[in-house]
Amino acid sequence: SAAATSAADTSAATSTSTAPVKLTMWWWGDQEAAGLKDYLAESVKLYEQAHPNITIDTVLQSTDNLIPAFQAAAQAKKGPDIQYFWGGIYTMEPYWAGGITPIQDLLGADEVSHYVNREEDTANGKVVTAGWYIQPSFPLLVRTDVLAQAGITAPPKTWDELIADCGTLRAKNITPIAGGIKDGWFGGWLYSILGSQSTSADDVKAAVIGDQKFSDPTHAEWWAKLKESVDAKCWNDDIGSVDLYQGQQEWSDGKAAMTITAGTDVRKFLTQVGADKVQVSPLPAFGTGPGANKLGSTSQTLGVTSFSQHQAEAADFIKFLHTPDRLAAFYKATGAFPADDRFDTSLITEPQLQTLHDLATQGAPYLENFIPSELDSKAMFTGAQAIFAGSGDPAKLAADAQSIMERLRTTQPDLVDNYKQWTGK
Repeated sequence: SAAATSAADTSAATSTSTAPVKLTMWWWGDQEAAGLKDYLAESVKLYEQAHPNITIDTVLQSTDNLIPAFQAAAQAKKGPDIQYFWGGIYTMEPYWAGGITPIQDLLGADEVSHYVNREEDTANGKVVTAGWYIQPSFPLLVRTDVLAQAGITAPPKTWDELIADCGTLRAKNITPIAGGIKDGWFGGWLYSILGSQSTSADDVKAAVIGDQKFSDPTHAEWWAKLKESVDAKCWNDDIGSVDLYQGQQEWSDGKAAMTITAGTDVRKFLTQVGADKVQVSPLPAFGTGPGANKLGSTSQTLGVTSFSQHQAEAADFIKFLHTPDRLAAFYKATGAFPADDRFDTSLITEPQLQTLHDLATQGAPYLENFIPSELDSKAMFTGAQAIFAGSGDPAKLAADAQSIMERLRTTQPDLVDNYKQWTGK
């Protein structure tokens, strides 16, 4: 489009030369923001038309390969010029390891001031990566037509109502909530959704540093609440044998009343089952913490690698994705919200997506993004799997999380210093 071309022309001033440049971009996200693939292909085409000396090769990563592939590339100092990162700790760990050049150094403070949720990706006063899109984390989708089959007239508003509804739905042979935890990731989601009802991001950082403990009652409460929901048979019977994104299919098929999804995927689900049948809300609350009756809010990001030979061009392409035309095209293609305060929110017309946007912009910090990734996989993923399998004891899992954290402080001596720098202490 004309708007896109002129925007690309004006930003071309930051490029270093007219010599041929090949950029490689490793990305993820079509899995959680359907339509992203076509949007990115169109954006690359427009950018290449405006910059005939630049070609951009995009490589879609799998969920399980996203982190290890970049770790290997950063060690070899060879691979992508532009890399996709999840926010918070999933950006900070590769930055601390030396794999990222701060985007603020490349684009300046004024440009990065527009990126939404940049606080979770800021260290030493510098924004490290560029928000690409907001991930409202993670809404409950309720099918009112399926609830009605069990004589339930409105979605549950409190935790106790949710537990009671699970019994009512089960009596009618309806799965209350569909999910999948075989690949582990849902454990991190549940930690964030439930844990933020009794702890804050500052509490979590304090527990990492050693000023609090993951076995303290406020940090441990979520394990007991998860077990309560499992004991009430709130979840699909096969949750342990299906992956995160597979688990939602039962809800789409009308066999489950509720599911928890990536906020970026809500429009896809509305289209699949009919918007008139769906209500969007946070998971009903049991606590009064920062995340009670709120969604978490994080942004998935793009960064320029420290080993890229073409950092100026890589940063310029990221900047191009933040031009008004590209922000609007992103929303049109995916139904996900660009992580930029210059996005024209009047483009959001579906009521459920307006609700989702309001929840995301008034959201709480997304807790999973503030714990070390190894704690996430070795405590939250495996502990949640154990509870779903019927073998997890909440008090023991909380104690295990604390002992893993203590070991991480020993094996990663820079961790505490990095966290203090990240928290601004």
